[in-house]
Amino acid sequence: MWPEVLATLPPLWMIVGAFLIAGTVKGIAGVGLPMTALGILTLQTDPRTAIALAIAPILTANLWQFLTAGGAISAIKRYLPFVVVMMIGIIVTLTLTASASPAFLFGVLGATIILSVALNLTRWAPRIPDSADVPSQLGFGALAGILGGLVSLWLPAVLVYLSARQVTKEEFVRATGLLLFSGSIPLVLGFWREGFLTGPIAWVSAGMLVPTLLGMWAGSRLRHRLSEQDFKRVLMFVLILIGLNLIRRSITG
Repeated sequence: MWPEVLATLPPLWMIVGAFLIAGTVKGIAGVGLPMTALGILTLQTDPRTAIALAIAPILTANLWQFLTAGGAISAIKRYLPFVVVMMIGIIVTLTLTASASPAFLFGVLGATIILSVALNLTRWAPRIPDSADVPSQLGFGALAGILGGLVSLWLPAVLVYLSARQVTKEEFVRATGLLLFSGSIPLVLGFWREGFLTGPIAWVSAGMLVPTLLGMWAGSRLRHRLSEQDFKRVLMFVLILIGLNLIRRSITG
């Protein structure tokens, strides 16, 4: 089984390089690990395989962010509607779209990456008052569940919701830590149940923790030497190109 599965994956040097780069991006900017890794890996493989390879790094990075953010219990109580709807949405969407074509997933992934870039650059979001918080959590949680089940990128929905709530920087870090980690759990379970996360791929994914953590360490060191604004401009430009290429591939097949 191992040789047959590994033969369908991108070259090992490309997988290692993708997570080294993605980890570096995470270390410098604090976000962007899944988008960067998937953008590179989908140059050589289908979105579901790329996501399966990224499972262990995504789960570990999100768990680390959640544990180090602090205030876990208060965050769970505050964002419970969002968490519950998102987790259910990821499982349901993944189940319903398990046989979706790679072309469709390429298009959704490309559009989601471009949406993430646009949100990051414009920081646009409508203001949500306290009275509308719970309905908003349900709505954005459902959107996060759909995006998570399709392409494992539920961050855009989280960003819009938190920006619209105008939370403090500390609350933003705490909330994203919870919402990113809680979404990772049904993603792992769903990929295992649907057969996308097989034993060999799971082991390769676990092995990618090494380049991911090395990249995060290097990125944290570089963060103090590079202009964060200049780095983000270059990263956003590269992600736009990746997103447009994915949409092209969805159209041309």
